[in-house]
Amino acid sequence: MLLDKKGTVFIVDISGYSQMVKEMEPTDGISIVRQLLNGIIECNHLSFKISEIEGDAILFYRLGVPPSVEDILKQFAKMRSAFTNILNYYRQQFPHLDKLDLKAISHYGYMEEFSVDRFTKLYGNTLIDAHRLLKNSVPSHGYVLMTTNFLQVMNDFPLNYDTDCGKYLCDIYDTGSICYKYFLFDQKDDIEDLKCNKQKNNYEINLSEKASV
Repeated sequence: MLLDKKGTVFIVDISGYSQMVKEMEPTDGISIVRQLLNGIIECNHLSFKISEIEGDAILFYRLGVPPSVEDILKQFAKMRSAFTNILNYYRQQFPHLDKLDLKAISHYGYMEEFSVDRFTKLYGNTLIDAHRLLKNSVPSHGYVLMTTNFLQVMNDFPLNYDTDCGKYLCDIYDTGSICYKYFLFDQKDDIEDLKCNKQKNNYEINLSEKASV
């Protein structure tokens, strides 16, 4: 395969969506979900393409060189801030919306585009693994998960399992294990104090400021 067929998959998924569908009237649920998904898409400042919108998830992708870890985290912070602002408008009328949160999966690998009618679809194991990772062992509903495949191509983020920036885990699936780091977001639309101090290259990530939309 050619190098230009490598790319980033970025899946943004609404946690708690299934329970919301059970508890809400369809008219209300559709209206709220439409606004939430539009709010997420409007914060796509990294110019990802959209392959699919699958109910509660948006499958973004971009071929070529992946965005930096910092850019991914900043974009997610903006998406989650927009998401929270929309939820806040409806919380008084629908208190159970408090159960909703936002998570994202970043994965990197080979993929190919193909057309079906006017739609562009993606093909490859990279997509399959990214979807598997929506079921994982992260102890939170609001986070960004970045696979080791993604992190290993980051010149500004050499993979270091001992760093306190992100938490390292591996999950076992039917095709084998997939390892990743996850970055937790708290309940206030702030990024948890994510600091990476690497003595070797003096690189630091500090994203503790409040995300703005």
